[in-house]
Amino acid sequence: MKDLLQELLHGACLAGATKAAIVAARDIVVEDELAERCHLPRCENYGFSLSCPPHVAGSAALRAQLETYEKALFFKIDVPVHVLYSSDSRELFQLLHEIAAGIEQSAIMRGMVRAQAYAGDSCKRIFCHDQPDCQALGTLRTCRYPQSARPSMSGFGINVAALLRRVGWGTDVGECNTDGDLATNTYVCGLVLLS
Repeated sequence: MKDLLQELLHGACLAGATKAAIVAARDIVVEDELAERCHLPRCENYGFSLSCPPHVAGSAALRAQLETYEKALFFKIDVPVHVLYSSDSRELFQLLHEIAAGIEQSAIMRGMVRAQAYAGDSCKRIFCHDQPDCQALGTLRTCRYPQSARPSMSGFGINVAALLRRVGWGTDVGECNTDGDLATNTYVCGLVLLS
């Protein structure tokens, strides 16, 4: 098992993650209040994809699911703040989803058949921004990007800041540096439950 986890960590970094760590599933903090932020105030992506509220099971379901898992792989991609708030952010989040999905698929192929990946942002905004609707919510009921699109961590109330602290990576987004300027780098994160 230890070798498999090391392979998955290595694979995450090869795919583009800046850092990756194995965490105990019991250390994943899930908060109803965080999931509720998707609809109060309403996120611009609320209701537009199968991977976002109200179309996901939510925080209570994830808490119950976590009881059946022992470990998870948590990863982040460091990025300049200006990229996160630019037109390039869609490509960044696409990479995030693809890394999460890749780890999930690698774990499944190696016998962890219940591996489940979560990423950030709405898959509709990332992958189907040029489409009028989410095909998975329509009459076809099939996702255009099932190999890459993963559910949003926000919709499940996953406390990313708590995970960052748990693995010792810090949560310095928006904090001032020693010169009094706002931090110039930030990150996006993904999580893959492993079983």
